[in-house]
Amino acid sequence: MPNTLVRQFTILFAATLLSYCSSPIKPGSKQIIGLQPLGKYDTTQLSYIEKELQQFFKVPVVILHETALPAAFLNTTKGERYSGDSIIKWLAFNAPDSITKVVGLTHKDIFTTKKENGQIKKPESTYAVWGIFGLGYRPGRSCVISDFRLKTSEHTKFQHRLRTVVIHELGHNQGLDHCPAKNCIMSDANERIQTVDNSGVNYCGKCLHWLKH
Repeated sequence: MPNTLVRQFTILFAATLLSYCSSPIKPGSKQIIGLQPLGKYDTTQLSYIEKELQQFFKVPVVILHETALPAAFLNTTKGERYSGDSIIKWLAFNAPDSITKVVGLTHKDIFTTKKENGQIKKPESTYAVWGIFGLGYRPGRSCVISDFRLKTSEHTKFQHRLRTVVIHELGHNQGLDHCPAKNCIMSDANERIQTVDNSGVNYCGKCLHWLKH
């Protein structure tokens, strides 16, 4: 093989290896992440998420056609909140077969019902319709993220919040549980806005090792 071709092959191989080594997804796994706008969604924000996920996971990310949230998912006991549990079930069922992970994105407020020992956590008035940033199956094909509770006048802080929550929920989709490491994106403290702001930008070493094996 001529020296020029050898150098080109070496560079290509090194770039591919680096991509695999730096990706939080197991090498060889063929994944495509689909971003599903739920109702009208800010296009600049959508492009930002697409770019961040491509850089982080090193897999193709595609933007799907906008679709409306089903009215049946709406709960009005605490204002307008949509059921996150219903959304992720619906997303998993309706996403194209080519999409391995689907991320629902909405500006609407979403909720889940918090439970303890199979019962709604007390007091029910607080936890039956519990407002959340995002929700995802663990493991599974779908998650949903709302920016309703992430808003701030500081643009950089808002982007950090949005990126953290999206990657956190996709971590659940890949099978990761909450992590005790404070700076890990999978930290259970990232369910509180104060600690989302202080979150690291990656999974911790333990979570990355688990994902790759």
